[in-house]
Parts: sequence; C-alpha cells; structure tokens
Amino acid sequence: MPPKESIMEAVRLASLGLSSILVLVSLTIMISERTISAEAWALLLLAPIPAGFAITTGNHKNDPPHEIVEWSDDSDNVSDKSVGDPSESGFDIPVL
Repeated sequence: MPPKESIMEAVRLASLGLSSILVLVSLTIMISERTISAEAWALLLLAPIPAGFAITTGNHKNDPPHEIVEWSDDSDNVSDKSVGDPSESGFDIPVL
C-alpha cells in the first residue's frame, strides 16, 4: 500500500490537471466558435474548483498547536469620548 503522502500528491496533480483541461477546453470552444458562449464561461467558472481542492488538500498536517493568546485592552480605557482628527489616525479626508 503506497504512503498517504504519495496518494495525496497524485490527487493534487490530478486536480490541477482537470482544472487545466477545463481551461483548455473552454479556450478551444472560444477559438472554434469565434465567440464566448455560455458553455465556455461555464467551463471557466468550473476550473477553480479542482484547483482549490488541490491547493487545500493536506494542509492540516503541519498545523501548530492551538494556543490561546490574550490581547491587552489598553485602548478600551480611553476616557476622551471625542472622535479626534481622522487624518492623525491615518484616514483620508474626502474633498467635495
């Protein structure tokens, strides 16, 4: 029985191949009909699905352990209730 990593690599390659085939068939339809038809658009819209599967499959094997990180709430204790100058906070001021 082959190792799990080699099986997952084969699935990734097959998924990327299927995605490439969908794009090539769509381009072939566009070239042969000399227009962009609904079928060509449908194939182009389906192409990212296997590619996304290939990218996301097996990414959980090197996950770091889940740690709880507590953030300090120093910014919540501001006694000044005014909004302040937006340009000092990095916001653009719209000019009408």
